[in-house]
Amino acid sequence: MKVKICGITSLEDAKMCCELGADMIGFVHVPGRERSMTVDKIFEICSSLDPTMTNVLVCAPQDLSEALHLFVESGADILQTYSLEPSDLIELRDKRVEVFRVVPPDRSEATRFSKAADAIVFENGRPGTGSSYDYTTIPIDCCAKAIVAGGLTIENLHLAKVLGPYALDVSSGVESSPGRKDPELVAEFIRRCHE
Repeated sequence: MKVKICGITSLEDAKMCCELGADMIGFVHVPGRERSMTVDKIFEICSSLDPTMTNVLVCAPQDLSEALHLFVESGADILQTYSLEPSDLIELRDKRVEVFRVVPPDRSEATRFSKAADAIVFENGRPGTGSSYDYTTIPIDCCAKAIVAGGLTIENLHLAKVLGPYALDVSSGVESSPGRKDPELVAEFIRRCHE
């Protein structure tokens, strides 16, 4: 099972997560969100990391052209979006952009995007708030690659891990303060996911 550490806000934290064995790290570009950064800052960090690390741009573009612009300017490897329709995602993939689509734990929504996205990220409630929910409500069988996000911590990750998703996505659950990752929490989260 892969691990994505999201809400990275500094090069120091990005390198630390890479060294501790994260499979993916996520950078938020959603104005108004606590961990949101400029695309220029995201590019600066991505270009300073080992090229083997998978960098994910988390955003909510208004349309396809904005999505492409943000993706190129950020230097990320994957575009994770809260917006866009299945037809937009298919067009992005035709342009060789790997796309994750965020949906609530709802079967009809997951099914609507399952063939258009490379992976479905299941998240409930307001993103970035660390709100956990009943992970058993996730229709994990709706897609080839399911990623569980939202409120995960060392204490509850086993509830999501038992579903057998492609990846677990954590942000506030491994922080010492908003936007600052705690090395011990990151290391333990990754260890438990990989065991």
